[in-house]
Amino acid sequence: MKLYYYLFLVFILFSNQSHAKLEKTNIKYELKLNILGVHIKIGEINSYLVTSDSDYNLKFDLETEKLINLVTTIKGSGTAKGTIKNLILYPEFYQYKYTKKKKDKNTQILFNNSNVLSTSTIPKFDINKLTPINKNMLIDVIDPITGMIYISNYELNNECTNKYKIFDGKRRYNLTYTNKFEKDGYIICRLTQEKIAGFKASNDKNDVFKPAQIIDAYYKKINDTYILEKIITKNNFSNLLIDVSYF
Repeated sequence: MKLYYYLFLVFILFSNQSHAKLEKTNIKYELKLNILGVHIKIGEINSYLVTSDSDYNLKFDLETEKLINLVTTIKGSGTAKGTIKNLILYPEFYQYKYTKKKKDKNTQILFNNSNVLSTSTIPKFDINKLTPINKNMLIDVIDPITGMIYISNYELNNECTNKYKIFDGKRRYNLTYTNKFEKDGYIICRLTQEKIAGFKASNDKNDVFKPAQIIDAYYKKINDTYILEKIITKNNFSNLLIDVSYF
């Protein structure tokens, strides 16, 4: 589950064109861990997004490199579907399935107008080990992939001013823009994570996929449009560089 925070910081550029017709986008993301100033590839995500004037549908596949000393091998896939109204995204269905250490895991969430209707995780986790989530925390929320669709589009996120209330089936957290600056030809928007509920009280384990505390999204102006080119995530244990390629 900890891998969520990187997955959903990588997933997909929302098309900057009009929604009057069907739009299809294929994007590859290379995940690279920063070790002593050297970026080592640890995984790859291939995603496919289809949007129209009224809905969106995203599918992705993930596979990590076989670097046993750095990360546990993970292979997974996911889907996020929803509607679009006045350039606001309303998730309806979210699923993420993956295999880790030869164990299969599956999370599904059903939404209605950004309110959680139901959620299931197989195998179930021990809620007694997590800070509690109440029903009010699951009102007006989005899934992590829908959150990334917003983050990936400079216009859709109102030039880095939105706030995202995210639920991934286990954790509730907010992502808030706390800084915006220019450097080396990029506009860089910094997001900070606020933990709400569903987290362990303490977790000092050295995990390269530990939830990111700081997320920097790098946009470059190409043909009068700001395009996401990379993301850098940071926590107490590691930094991760995510390079974005479009096909």
